[in-house]
Amino acid sequence: MHPLSNPLYKRSLEESDPVLWSQQDLQALVVPGPDPYVSPRGRVPVITHRWPMERIMERLQVMNRHEHSERDIILKIFDLIDFYMRTVGDDRQISVQNHGSRELKVNGESFAIPFHLGCDVDGITVFQLTDSVVRYEERRQLIPDLAASPKKSFAAHDGIYETHVIYPTSTYKKLVVLTGWVPSTTITALKEGHETIEPIILSREVIDVPSKPRCDWNEIDLYQIIAGFIDAGARALALKPWEL
Repeated sequence: MHPLSNPLYKRSLEESDPVLWSQQDLQALVVPGPDPYVSPRGRVPVITHRWPMERIMERLQVMNRHEHSERDIILKIFDLIDFYMRTVGDDRQISVQNHGSRELKVNGESFAIPFHLGCDVDGITVFQLTDSVVRYEERRQLIPDLAASPKKSFAAHDGIYETHVIYPTSTYKKLVVLTGWVPSTTITALKEGHETIEPIILSREVIDVPSKPRCDWNEIDLYQIIAGFIDAGARALALKPWEL
């Protein structure tokens, strides 16, 4: 992949705020990846205490934007994912935590990238969940969210970090799973304001929000994907390709 001109080169610190990045800036940073793309899957654990998740799924089955607030719907999705990812951690006998906000540094200045939920495996970020429907529809923050991953994200080969962001569509009945492959040189170029930059490769998969508690949970895409992300994080932790 050939280097691209850095659209943020010689920007002022104020102009470097990711909220102000234009659609042209974002397009200049990204090239499309595999399409269609299938996110990595993992084994769905046997869940003995199903009722908390069943109740949430039952509520999600009847909730809609016409009769319920967006905040109430997204909180149910957050609760479901938070409960499930901890269940996967217990099954794998590893520590799975929900971390707080991240920051992105551009041209030496820090900018907050808010996430409402982030899944860490022993400190290794494996995916982020955000309710930023408005931000994405306004074409803001999509690339900053992917590029904000620290070096404790799990790494692919040749210094390319694989990072995941999940967010709902405007109906809250579907989830978009974004996978970005971010070269370590790109993160450095953004931080230090280099003239050229390696592109971010971006792919996505659209899946259903789980809302049928009586179905076979082993076949639910979201549960398979979260298990796959956590398993990949655990493998990366075992390899320790970075300095913790």
